[in-house]
Amino acid sequence: MYDKLKIIERAILLNPENIKVFREKLKITQSKLAEESGVSQSHLSMLEKGKREIGEAHAAAITLGMLKCTNFWDKENPILYLLDVLSLTKLESAIVEFIQDLTSKNDIFCKRYIEGHPVYIIDIKYFSEEIKKRLGVMDIEEVDFFRGRMNIRGIHLDKKTVLIQLDCSDIRRLENKVSKVLNNKTIIQIFPKEEVPPIYSIKKDCMIVHCW
Repeated sequence: MYDKLKIIERAILLNPENIKVFREKLKITQSKLAEESGVSQSHLSMLEKGKREIGEAHAAAITLGMLKCTNFWDKENPILYLLDVLSLTKLESAIVEFIQDLTSKNDIFCKRYIEGHPVYIIDIKYFSEEIKKRLGVMDIEEVDFFRGRMNIRGIHLDKKTVLIQLDCSDIRRLENKVSKVLNNKTIIQIFPKEEVPPIYSIKKDCMIVHCW
């Protein structure tokens, strides 16, 4: 368990904004976490907003505070649950980075125009290859696309098998992150090959990214 806790502490130390991600997934209020961790709520708020730096002592205190707040009856193993949350967060960051790189290239092979607006048609093989390069917390073994969602299976750094499921709400969150980075409106669609609209002229499982 010690090694797993250190992974979570390290994630908080590298990016204090992960505190809010973990806290919301565990359904912990900011005031409750402040109480259990011994870190003032005002300081916790500044950390979550990325407006304060964090030291190792606070990272450890906040990690333990989250565990003290967690209802062990709700989560069989809250440590492993937080590792899954970390994997999801890192995956989303990798996808955002991938799309940002795509849109910065004028001659990328998957770029097309529909009514004058750029559309990126990314088949599942290309997506898998690119995300594998960018995701450091797990080794991807399999990617599956469904209508409006995707599943990614792999092995975490602690050798645990992880299944990350991005549903419609996760895809919407991705859209917001990409839109913020690109400063453009972005829509992301996921299709299995049998449901891809004919306008895209592709018969493979794919991700469609619209930017304008």
